[in-house]
Amino acid sequence: MEFEFTQGDPITEEEAFAQAKELGLHAFAFDTETAHDTDLHWHEFSATIWLVAGEANLATEDGTVYHATPGCRLSAPAGWLHQELVSPAHRLVIGTDIPVESWSQPVDKPAAELSV
Repeated sequence: MEFEFTQGDPITEEEAFAQAKELGLHAFAFDTETAHDTDLHWHEFSATIWLVAGEANLATEDGTVYHATPGCRLSAPAGWLHQELVSPAHRLVIGTDIPVESWSQPVDKPAAELSV
């Protein structure tokens, strides 16, 4: 599945929310860190994610590793297989096509459950 990972100039949380609104996405911000690599997984929603502070690491299904710094933007379709890798504390703005209160649980769906 196609995704887009771009490094731009650092962006403020307010600017990321404005971009999400322009794209018609349901957006929220949160602080997180990844203490352990996650299993390969997917989500039921498409998402655009802006890294506004800190650094984060992720990998695609084929093992390609991406290092995100402030200003990075990731756009991915529903069903995109990936994993979060060990990363220090960072702040994200996430915009999705489905409001967060409508997400089914667990949010991280096991790779084996992805129908091709």
